[in-house]
Amino acid sequence: MVLLAVGCGETAAGPGTGGSSGGGDEPAGEWRPVADSPLTPREAPLAVAVGERILVIGGSDGPPCPPNADCVAPPAPLRDGAAYDPATDEWTPIATAPAPVGGGVDTSVVVGDTVYVLTTIFNQEGTTTRTFQSYDAAADGWAELTPPPGSEWVSLTAVSDRVVAYRGSHEDYTGGSLEPLDPLPADLVHDPATDTWSELPVDPLGPSYDRRLVGFGDGAVLLASDLVPNPGLDPPVVHAATLDLATGRWTELPDGDLVSGYGFRRVGTMLVSALEESSDGGETNNWGRDIPYGGLLDPATGTWSTLPERAHRDPLDGFMIPLGDLSGERTIVSGAWVLDVPTLTWGRVPELPVDEHLQGQSAAFADTAEGGVVLLWGGSAWPRDTMAGGEPAAGGEPVADGELIADGWIWNVAS
Repeated sequence: MVLLAVGCGETAAGPGTGGSSGGGDEPAGEWRPVADSPLTPREAPLAVAVGERILVIGGSDGPPCPPNADCVAPPAPLRDGAAYDPATDEWTPIATAPAPVGGGVDTSVVVGDTVYVLTTIFNQEGTTTRTFQSYDAAADGWAELTPPPGSEWVSLTAVSDRVVAYRGSHEDYTGGSLEPLDPLPADLVHDPATDTWSELPVDPLGPSYDRRLVGFGDGAVLLASDLVPNPGLDPPVVHAATLDLATGRWTELPDGDLVSGYGFRRVGTMLVSALEESSDGGETNNWGRDIPYGGLLDPATGTWSTLPERAHRDPLDGFMIPLGDLSGERTIVSGAWVLDVPTLTWGRVPELPVDEHLQGQSAAFADTAEGGVVLLWGGSAWPRDTMAGGEPAAGGEPVADGELIADGWIWNVAS
């Protein structure tokens, strides 16, 4: 048996349970079902846009895990896939991958017409198996590549025309103290010509957590927070620096007055985190003011700005995009919200027109000639009476079994 490192988060669907009216609280369009795909039902496939098509690859066809339950992870993921064309509502099977393909967050990246995907499988005996593969969408062909050396806990990003593997935190989880790793692990860049990895120049931000490296132009922007013994004692600060990949030179930017930089994504010429809410540090180490989780950064000028106001939302109100945020050239979709960045206008993600509770779906955003589109596909469906106030019903056990699905929905994002 193998254990797979993929997201198994829960997605709320169906009518909301609260919320408020106000500006930006209206649904920005609607979901509609897509044509049947050639793929079998499954959870947590990789969903990624290449040009105007969206690829759905791999995922798990193991027994679905009940909502809010702890389960043994599924068997090794699948290898088959298909490409969806939003313009024609048609699916095309693609070549089968040489190794299993998982759908974890930040485990894939697109460079031109090529998708690079890193899959980590945890075996029962405590060992791990990692594969690094590339899929050329133009040629419909796969290649097996050398995985990045070192820890399995890395994220992928595209920097110029290269793939970079980086740590999301320098914390040493093995000792229980969360001290910085010593020495700090290097971030790595892949050379596709030789299939080798080399170290990026050391960044100027030092030991840090909530690290986010975002490809931008011919380089990248790194956002991170200081890794200190008592991280909640002082108000948080997000540090930032830009990397010129050609010269290997880092340039520090002004600090951001935010709780975390982890949610940032590139949207056109800006970096945007559309995360909701703020924090004041709590009762023990109150900072005397609310500090937001989200914001905007213009890397060209180093200027930070705040998100526009939006209507208050109850945490259980409305449908939320699963497994992380999605972004395009003018839009970011975050949880229950969509932000049109050029106009700084909020809208709500529309309700998914289903009666069941859904989880394990995958989502991808594509910029098309008709505007931005979001595809939701796969997952598992559970009767609504499986859930009681957000928890499993009667005695903590589900009242019915879930079912893997091969359903998909498309949403044309209004701008």
